[in-house]
Amino acid sequence: MTTKQIEDLILLRIGWWIKGWNLEFPYSPDEIVRTPQCLRWSNLTPGTLPAIPDPSASLWIPPPSHCIKWNVDASLHPILIRSSIGGVLRDSEGKFLCIFSSPIPHMEINMAEVFAIHKALKIVQGSTRLQGRKIIIESDSKNVVGWCCARSGGPWNIQFILNFIRNISSTGLQVEICHKGRASNSVADGLAKRGLSREDDFIAWL
Repeated sequence: MTTKQIEDLILLRIGWWIKGWNLEFPYSPDEIVRTPQCLRWSNLTPGTLPAIPDPSASLWIPPPSHCIKWNVDASLHPILIRSSIGGVLRDSEGKFLCIFSSPIPHMEINMAEVFAIHKALKIVQGSTRLQGRKIIIESDSKNVVGWCCARSGGPWNIQFILNFIRNISSTGLQVEICHKGRASNSVADGLAKRGLSREDDFIAWL
């Protein structure tokens, strides 16, 4: 990992932590990475500290102890004509295991989301440390989850990728693909948006 990639990862984590405090901070994690100077913003009353959020109110739900969970997302920039994907893998304690942020060929947003699921599965396939554990993949697109879980259907031009996803259990992996609201996908959303400014794949094991 390069120094720049490490810096980006640190800034992303700062952004996620700030979001977790639920402050009225006007910048997204992606904007913090692009312009770190925005961290100088302050709108707190002197002498006050933000309340610690209630963990039970978290919208992200940990997987069972024998499972690990991917949250994946896709992003589209119609003006730049660019698409990208991102994902984060966590265990039952919420510990980050892996993240990715990647540019992909420009395409419709639902098809890009299929590419994000495909990328997550390919990472799992190539890692010996993840073998033997059930994989849960959460997407905020009902259409995409429906395509991946059905025997057929979906866009004709990505049938090869959809069939890979549908047949992944034949390789010995236990995979469950399900739909969750966008609010539980904020980390993956930030990684996907960051991919719009990348030229190459970014994958990090944590």
